[in-house]
Amino acid sequence: MIFDSIKRTVLVVDPTAKNRAQICDCLAQLPEIEAISAADGAQALDLFRECQPSLVLLDISLHDTDSLALAHAMRNWECANEQYGFASWTPIVFLSAVMDEEVLARGILAGGDDFLYKPVSEMVLLAKVRSMLRIVGMQQEIHEAHRQLREISRLDALTNIPNRRYFDETLAAEWKRCIRTESPLSIVIGDVDFFKQFNDIYSHQAGDACLKAVASSLNESLFRVEDMVARYGGEEFAAILPGTDASGAHAVAERMHRSARELSIPHEKGVGGLVSCSFGIATLRPSGHDLPIKLLQAADAALYVAKSAGRNQIKVAEAWR
Repeated sequence: MIFDSIKRTVLVVDPTAKNRAQICDCLAQLPEIEAISAADGAQALDLFRECQPSLVLLDISLHDTDSLALAHAMRNWECANEQYGFASWTPIVFLSAVMDEEVLARGILAGGDDFLYKPVSEMVLLAKVRSMLRIVGMQQEIHEAHRQLREISRLDALTNIPNRRYFDETLAAEWKRCIRTESPLSIVIGDVDFFKQFNDIYSHQAGDACLKAVASSLNESLFRVEDMVARYGGEEFAAILPGTDASGAHAVAERMHRSARELSIPHEKGVGGLVSCSFGIATLRPSGHDLPIKLLQAADAALYVAKSAGRNQIKVAEAWR
């Protein structure tokens, strides 16, 4: 398993100091476990949020709160703090001195996973803990695999920068955010000049290498974490610059233009014998009356002007709204 080397935390919740000590001493036999304890529900919930343990051993009889309500609160916190589309799941094992089927059923409905009746033998307790932690390990492996797949699904397979799908998702999100904050939003669309001729002369393999190099250079031209450049399609790239006005977007486009040119990739049919890029820029303050497609169309129109004017240059969309 990926997570076998990770030391896991077990939260022991019991109102009696002697019981807490006994359980923690028992768990100390497992070197991969660190036991922490709480005497009441309030402290337990704080530790649960702070330490995010791998397992909770929860006595059914707490003095300050209903243990079932505590379990429910833990589950609610997990759901509210999900990552990558998954809510974490921490096994909760109730400890009870009373064999009551109704209480057991209510505990499971509240978010518990199992019951152990006290007094619990060390052998049974350690076996139960190992069993629950194996399940936790498998769950974490699934979450990690899902995270990796999610990341892969957002990247262009050739250039290893965000793909068109992720670009569209990000633009929609940034559009809404800029409406809320009344901030400007800029788009820069770039295109590798005479790329078809490059492929015809040097081969598609060389074309792929060229696109990889250009993509990397454009990506390195972005200095802010909120900015993003994606492969828009074929030899086209597009950058989303939230909170950036026209002059700021032009500065970014200049860095992108310069970095692509400084790759100094030979191109017999290119501008000045080298690979170059043309760029179109569009900026606006998004509103509920407009759609992101209008911004894209304006940037694309500016790119067309740049290419029509001789390529290897930057043009800004003028009075397009």
